Amino acid sequence: MFRPAAELAYTADLDDARLWLGAFVELHRPDTGTEPIAGQLAASARLWDQAGPDGAGRAWERLWRTFPQLLVVPVGTTAAEARTAMADLRPAAEERPGLAEMLTAVPAGAARLEDLLQHGPAAPVRHPLAGQERRPYGWTEL
Repeated sequence: MFRPAAELAYTADLDDARLWLGAFVELHRPDTGTEPIAGQLAASARLWDQAGPDGAGRAWERLWRTFPQLLVVPVGTTAAEARTAMADLRPAAEERPGLAEMLTAVPAGAARLEDLLQHGPAAPVRHPLAGQERRPYGWTEL
């Protein structure tokens, strides 16, 4: 069963529209390695793929219109340590077929706690977990 460390939700104004933004948050401590985080992301992929009642749609659609983004938050790390941890996480995530498929459909990124606190959750401080692009994005750009 998937249980995120936290769920972040708020509303934002974007192009004259009010949007609900949600994310499952996973904390990454430097001494744990990437395998526990990859396991948690794989559990979220199982939730994402779980069939709804009577096989109609997906189970999560009863709770959300869109599946919450995934946000990995390295805590207590330098910027260089966070980059290394996320570089290690990408191949670990790609090796899990269900997770790799979900990461093509669900926005997922990593942002240091210090950057989120200093610049805010909507600032371009998130680094994507999927794809080749490495520049930081804001919440609505992933």
